[in-house]
Amino acid sequence: MPNRKSDFCQELLEGMVTAIVWVNQREEIQFMNSAAGELFQLSTSRLIQQKWTVLFPNLVDDLSQAREKKITIHEYSILVAGVGTVRVSCTISPYEIQGEFGWLFEVYNTERHHRIVEEDERWHQYEAGNLLVKTLAHEVKNPLAGILGATQLLQKRHQPGDRDLVFLEVISKEVLRLTNLVDRMLGPKSSREKAWHNIHELIRYVLQVIGGEKPPNIFIKQDYDPSIPEVRIDFEAMVQALLNLVKNAIQAMERYGGLLTIKTRIEHKFTLGSNTYPLVAVISIIDEGEGIPESVFDSIFYPMVSSKQAGTGLGLSVSQNIVRNHDGLIVAESTPGSTVFHVYLPLKKEP
Repeated sequence: MPNRKSDFCQELLEGMVTAIVWVNQREEIQFMNSAAGELFQLSTSRLIQQKWTVLFPNLVDDLSQAREKKITIHEYSILVAGVGTVRVSCTISPYEIQGEFGWLFEVYNTERHHRIVEEDERWHQYEAGNLLVKTLAHEVKNPLAGILGATQLLQKRHQPGDRDLVFLEVISKEVLRLTNLVDRMLGPKSSREKAWHNIHELIRYVLQVIGGEKPPNIFIKQDYDPSIPEVRIDFEAMVQALLNLVKNAIQAMERYGGLLTIKTRIEHKFTLGSNTYPLVAVISIIDEGEGIPESVFDSIFYPMVSSKQAGTGLGLSVSQNIVRNHDGLIVAESTPGSTVFHVYLPLKKEP
């Protein structure tokens, strides 16, 4: 009976999604469940008999702090090989197993929760700013049309060679330039009919378009997951969205050159906005440029915000609008030498 009970407890712990680690009184790891191995991306058998600080450096100064009562540490970051920094909450409890005193570590991955909250907050800010800019753009467009109409009437009243025609031509050209700028601020027009497409064909077309503009000191690496099913998209609009991102990546590396990596992967049970999708396709565009300055990072998807001196600040805004029209989202990460734009597109079942 004791063995059956022990086997049942072992199976129960292995089935938990919470990472569990038990440390004996000599502060050595004696047990880790599968969730812990998955969280740390380490072999559980290799960590047995290792000191607990291998997994949790600088978590607490002394485990004796948790000898009489449990303690919880929030906002603790662990370094996971191949993933990077992951935020977790960790509870340490005094726990006796088969007469031996020790400590039980329960580790909760809070990274996904943080990401959802941050994205939701950022998206609400973006929508508010975007609505303001679009409202102003609409208000500007009407008087521009009036100015252009009046200018064209004046041009008709002048004879060829009249001195004033030169100034009227300047006014006409500048009004058209501003009208085009306002149209870009308003974003893409209503989406055309969506159809099923392979995202790698989409990327191939974008790279073909950009081929003539790519400097010789920039190299492209393609890292694809061929198992990604087709996605239902407006092909031309998505070409524009990806083209803006790829052009930005190339411009960020023009000075020193570098590697432009385009990677595709699948995420399972991924939350976008208020919806959780079973499968989401991710297109990651990674450059080795100087990075996005912190002063503008939180507002890069707002219209008219740019970190480039000659930039209009409309490319990322347009791309985000297009992807949002596909129920997706663009998320950016940036440090000097590595900037990543992740394009998330939900994979919906083909009828």
